[in-house]
Amino acid sequence: MRRLMSTRRRIPLDRTEDYAALWSAVRDAAEAVGVHAWRFRAKDRDDIYMEFLEASDPEPLADTGLGAARDALDRAFVPERSDEWEEAP
Repeated sequence: MRRLMSTRRRIPLDRTEDYAALWSAVRDAAEAVGVHAWRFRAKDRDDIYMEFLEASDPEPLADTGLGAARDALDRAFVPERSDEWEEAP
């Protein structure tokens, strides 16, 4: 069963480079364990991002390397909302 984690963040415009570096670490850790990672920016708001992590099962999302990278990002830029989803039958 596929799993999806979505996270919405507001990033101060003067800190986008810091955010990009931390997101790159999350993406690299995700890809290392077979998790797809991507992000989008709001069309009309340069400071709002939506991030997605998708895995074929919950195990890769629990990977310690991925968890550590996500924790570092969460500490630097607290999520406005984060939800876990599972594929509907």
